[in-house]
Amino acid sequence: MKPSLFLILFPVAVLADVVSYNERNVVPWEPKNSTSVDQSVINNGYYYLSDRTNSVVHVVNIASGALAADIKGFAGLNLVNGKADPGTSGPNGLIVLPDRNELYVGDGDGSVKVVDLRNNTVVASIHTGAAYRADEFAYDVNRQLITVTNPEEIIPLVTIISVANRTVLGNITFPDATNGVEQPAWNPIDGYVYVSVPETKTNPGGEIDVVDIENFKLIKVLQQPNCNSHGIVFGPYQQLLLGCSQDSIFTYGTAHIAIMDVSTGTVAATINGIAGADQVTYDPTTNFYYVSAYQNTANGTKQGLPDPVLGIIDAASYTLVQTIPTDNITAHSVAVDPKTNTLVVPLAKSGITFYDIGYSTNSPGTGTSGAGRAQPLHLFLIAVATFAAIMNL
Repeated sequence: MKPSLFLILFPVAVLADVVSYNERNVVPWEPKNSTSVDQSVINNGYYYLSDRTNSVVHVVNIASGALAADIKGFAGLNLVNGKADPGTSGPNGLIVLPDRNELYVGDGDGSVKVVDLRNNTVVASIHTGAAYRADEFAYDVNRQLITVTNPEEIIPLVTIISVANRTVLGNITFPDATNGVEQPAWNPIDGYVYVSVPETKTNPGGEIDVVDIENFKLIKVLQQPNCNSHGIVFGPYQQLLLGCSQDSIFTYGTAHIAIMDVSTGTVAATINGIAGADQVTYDPTTNFYYVSAYQNTANGTKQGLPDPVLGIIDAASYTLVQTIPTDNITAHSVAVDPKTNTLVVPLAKSGITFYDIGYSTNSPGTGTSGAGRAQPLHLFLIAVATFAAIMNL
């Protein structure tokens, strides 16, 4: 029996009234302040953050806001001529496999570490065959396949790993890429993996490459709107948010975030006034995208002063509903808990910072206290999207 529209509308309408995040608490860095982190993820009440400076993945209890564990066994921050070398440092990107209670983490030596989340220890190391770091992930839960990027190779590639027996099955190369490869995202609707390619010879403004990881081949290329995306994430309506990077500001003088309809390859919307993004994420219960625009500039130009922010975008109305000031060091990571809607951002000066969602009936605004009540059309669009998704299950 399928759920009634009333049961779907009620919880969505309640959540749609929420548009303001405020700081709750901070978990200080330990043993020393971090200057280099990578990605983060939330699963089953815990937050996981790759910290290269301290050579660990931090595990923080969301409810208590306290450090629960540090997962060790990674390369750490490697310095070359006194400067951080991301290509040989780790931990890097990470992804939770909830059906297996495992965490896969990319490391600086080209390996992928498998962590047993029951005891937060590394139980296996899978080498991708690459000379440099294993980085960002996508997980095809139906086929039990992991896609991990190897962006620093002479010809960037993604490696496909079977989680059933923890072996490398093959790879897909990107010979046209001129600036590595970034976030992959699995699309459960068509079964393909969508790879963020910031720059190619054919599309210097960036493209999304759609790949068949089961047969190791490129299916199609979706041109970006001068976005040079890093992070990407699927939201509702088969729409993919593209986290346009600082390269789009410096090269094209554009400061926007793009949302692409992958069924047609067309741009559904652009959100102006924010760019310089890295990791992005989506919360289906709030219907918000979260964009770590840590390389944003004040006026959206190369000459503009640094203006790092965490942007919150309404997926129904394509509007920027709030910005939270961050930093341009560690705040390129963002994670959100779909159960509590808790938002987490690592800040270099203070530590791992938690934000709780608030309730307001004020006019829409931006900033750390910006808030607003959703309009009827907003509620209707969210309800329709949720209803359609559930009815198609």
